[in-house]
Amino acid sequence: MEITLIILSIVFSILSGFSKAICDLSEEGKLFMFDKDLNLFFWRKSYSWKNKWKLSENREPIIENGKYVERFWGSSRWFVSFTDAWHLFGLIERVGFIVTYVSIGILIMYSNWYWLMLLNYPLFALIFHLFYNSKILRKW
Repeated sequence: MEITLIILSIVFSILSGFSKAICDLSEEGKLFMFDKDLNLFFWRKSYSWKNKWKLSENREPIIENGKYVERFWGSSRWFVSFTDAWHLFGLIERVGFIVTYVSIGILIMYSNWYWLMLLNYPLFALIFHLFYNSKILRKW
């Protein structure tokens, strides 16, 4: 059980750092596009609102009764994570943190691996820094 919890905490800490890098690069418009046909409205936060709201023929959001009309039911609320990368990877980051620190909490209850908690956040920050500043995800 200890090994499983240690692996979970490390893997999800890495996943959280990677997801945070995607979020920040998406917000800054610096996320590398692997293919020109990739959905720009999904990967760039500044354009992603077009995936949430129903658009008119001239690509303006439709407003009814003083409110924007959702593109599909829940697109601006419950299912917003599926409309753009920023929300999706933000959700993955938060779930990763939850799994990481719940795993560490359980580990602390049953063993002497409490020091692992001190290493997971620096691991998150290291992974974030490596991917945020690397040319793997960043626009040239």
